[in-house]
Amino acid sequence: MARLTIISSTPVNVATLEKFTQDEDLKPAANVFAGPAGQTLTHNYGHTNYQVLINPKADAGGLLGEVWIVKAANTAVVYNSGAAVTAFDYTILPHA
Repeated sequence: MARLTIISSTPVNVATLEKFTQDEDLKPAANVFAGPAGQTLTHNYGHTNYQVLINPKADAGGLLGEVWIVKAANTAVVYNSGAAVTAFDYTILPHA
């Protein structure tokens, strides 16, 4: 079981938090950077109240460039300004 530590003054809905820690969607997945064309990640949450965590899996030799994400209700598109098309792991975390 994953451990999740929250440091916040905002009350946490424990039932929602427990669902998130067991949700299949929270397991890391893999994809590859596609440069300025972008790489679409589908999640089907139906809203944009989420965060996307990206972790490049290899040294891109300085060719990755800047990375940004454009969120939509059911997808997130990961862009990078460089020429690297290396692999990355990602996790999409819906906000409680």
